Amino acid sequence: MNNVIMEFLQQHSKMLTNILYWHTWIDVPCSPSELGVAFGFLLPPILVPNTKDDINLMAKNISVMFYGTATVATVLFILVVAVFKEKPPLPPSQSQAVLLDTPDDYSYKQSIINLFRNVPFVLLLLSYGILTGSYYSVGTLLNQMIITYYEGEELNAGRIGLTLVVSGMVGSIIAGFWVDRTKTYKQTTLAVYIIAFIGMLVFTFTLNLGYLQVIFVTAGSLGWPSGVLTCCATE
Repeated sequence: MNNVIMEFLQQHSKMLTNILYWHTWIDVPCSPSELGVAFGFLLPPILVPNTKDDINLMAKNISVMFYGTATVATVLFILVVAVFKEKPPLPPSQSQAVLLDTPDDYSYKQSIINLFRNVPFVLLLLSYGILTGSYYSVGTLLNQMIITYYEGEELNAGRIGLTLVVSGMVGSIIAGFWVDRTKTYKQTTLAVYIIAFIGMLVFTFTLNLGYLQVIFVTAGSLGWPSGVLTCCATE
């Protein structure tokens, strides 16, 4: 259910930015949900420490974490229902003003068909999907990878995940300003693909060297290209 919900939430940030904010802000908040992902890496190892000798304590800690997450999500839901506005009183940009006069005969099905007939879109879909899938695979298996080579470092595994995501957030903000000023989407995307590939190689071949500080650096170098690509791809 969480994955189904995230499919909707992750698509809304760009749309809401277009509707609610002025055009000069559109390229900046490319991945606000990444902040929650960063806390998701950092907090679980703190809330649920490795207490394999006491299963009951581990179960209690997991219960506290899940109930805490549910409480925060419920509070945020109530705030959205009570406070969040559908749209501002006046359109924030000329494009939004034009959309208000658009007829309601818009066909979602036809737009999907047109997209898949667009070769550049299909190439972007495949390349971005492969890279993002690899990035999320690293994030999902990060804890197992770290404790395989660095036993007892669950807390640092969370910190490495935090580094991975925060560097991506910084990259997305920088990329937002960069592509907004230069409009070099294709060149920026191509350069970042190459950097991401190199970063993945460096992370892979330094993982088992025994130097945890190096993993923090390589994780950061792997994380920020993903943030840049998130911004460029949503453009």
